[in-house]
Amino acid sequence: MNIRKADVSDMLALRDLYQGAIRAVNSKDYDPEQVAAWAGRGDRLSSLEKRINTQYFYVAETPEKIITGFASLEDDGEFDMMFVHKDFQRQGVATLLAEQIIHKAQELKLPSLTAYVSITAKPFFERMGFSVVQAQTVDIDGVTLNNYEMIKNLVI
Repeated sequence: MNIRKADVSDMLALRDLYQGAIRAVNSKDYDPEQVAAWAGRGDRLSSLEKRINTQYFYVAETPEKIITGFASLEDDGEFDMMFVHKDFQRQGVATLLAEQIIHKAQELKLPSLTAYVSITAKPFFERMGFSVVQAQTVDIDGVTLNNYEMIKNLVI
């Protein structure tokens, strides 16, 4: 698996991966209305393009150039996005991406990382050393979802 910087030419593949992961993976923890609202956010390609251009945004891909996941980091230490393709779950993709984000945050000398994590992703983030700050409810286009604000301290 190769990790590289994302490019705007990846946008359609990233959108499809994002929506597919939410519909197939997150659907075990969220109801159909929540899944539809959340996945629908993937159609905002201008938002995705802005993230690719302004964040530390990485993709994982196979030697055949199939994108298997992506993750992004804001300058302020927000671990903004991380999604793994529904067909590449439990193959180490999320770990590789999270390690890349943690490494970049350390390189930037950030004191901590903050992530807003789905119910589905919470156990993974806990294994990566994140702790729950608080459970919260967010609104996506009039539909509420529960998630968690989590933090990982990087300064020893």
